[in-house]
Amino acid sequence: MAVIRPAKFSKDSELIAAIDIGASKAVCLIARLAPSRGRTRVPEIIGVGRFGEAVGERAQANAQSAETALRGAVDAAERMAGERIRGVTAAMSGRRLACRRIGVDLDIEGGRVTQEDITDCMRQGAAAAAVDGAAPVHALPISYAIDGEDSMGDPTGLAGSTLTAEILGVSARERHVVNLEALIERCGLKLDDLVAAPLAAAEAVLVEDERELGAILLDIGARSTDFAVFERGALVACGGVPLGGEHVTRDIAHAFGAPLKDAERIKTLYGAALIGAGDENKLVNVPQLGDEDEFVKVSRAELSAVIAPRLEEIFELAAERLPSDARARHGVRRLILTGGGSLLVGAREMAERVLKMKTRLGRPAGLAGAPDAATAPQFSVCAGLIQLAVKQKAERADLAAACRPPVRATQGGLLAGVGQWLRENF
Repeated sequence: MAVIRPAKFSKDSELIAAIDIGASKAVCLIARLAPSRGRTRVPEIIGVGRFGEAVGERAQANAQSAETALRGAVDAAERMAGERIRGVTAAMSGRRLACRRIGVDLDIEGGRVTQEDITDCMRQGAAAAAVDGAAPVHALPISYAIDGEDSMGDPTGLAGSTLTAEILGVSARERHVVNLEALIERCGLKLDDLVAAPLAAAEAVLVEDERELGAILLDIGARSTDFAVFERGALVACGGVPLGGEHVTRDIAHAFGAPLKDAERIKTLYGAALIGAGDENKLVNVPQLGDEDEFVKVSRAELSAVIAPRLEEIFELAAERLPSDARARHGVRRLILTGGGSLLVGAREMAERVLKMKTRLGRPAGLAGAPDAATAPQFSVCAGLIQLAVKQKAERADLAAACRPPVRATQGGLLAGVGQWLRENF
């Protein structure tokens, strides 16, 4: 049982809060930056909250139900952590995102690439990504070249006259960003940062070699399925399709005349995308819509026959939205499934058949203090938000240190310098 501590406010620099507002639930994670030797601080999960009504009780996703879910998730996480949060990092669903590849050429002043040159490239890429009516979300580097030659990674310090950057610009419609920010403010919070949900899920689920060799991530949610494509360690495409696990639930309800909440329960307990041996003789009682005292018996084979076509459609639609040249150019042959819909029995096997890729189930990993429940695929986006927020804090700290003026010599000489080093590092 989680220990509930009296809530109090803590220093904003010590806490990181992340929220993921989906169609069927809202999730909140609170992490504290644990002290550690050196400059890297490790996030430790101290609060977990999840709130959502059963499918069918939220017939339409509206502002009131989303606000209720977010308030419930944040309150549960704050009670578990014993802390009050002010700002949050939020995720934007992949189906609300647009991405485009952008090329930026920049003259190198001084003959060597500096961090300012790279920042200028990213700024120009973000501006180009924000077409009319859209707000920039990310400008992510894909590759760099110096005078037409691949820099093979970070070009900082390399000599040349022209820096060419290929950038993935990710944007979202301004109205979606404004609505999300307004929802967060109604809950007494402020939006610190906005992150593409597919990027966050990939941060929590993918291993480094999968990014480098090429991989596709599919995050199957309730009403949408997000995707992210990685090649040579860089995100090259992301987005989403408007189909998810709730559509499977509705198919079950339509096919067998069941209430939506019972169809969801049946899908979770007995549903599968594959027909197993003897499933024709394994019967499930299905309550009837309008008269829940009446039941009809349905075999698991019949249930699978309803689930399989919809799940196949989800994978086929996602495959159509993927870059057509991803597999041809770099041989992307790895698929990772995450999200609540990935837990459906047979989902991995069907994904392998439809997309013709080796497939595994992805769970978030690498967060200290997280309870077992928070390592389920449903928490992938929130876990990734925490990890990305920690990285951003570290990058800002490094930038601040690089811009800090050098320390002048004092009367203490060498001993004073040693004391200063000890204070900064321990």
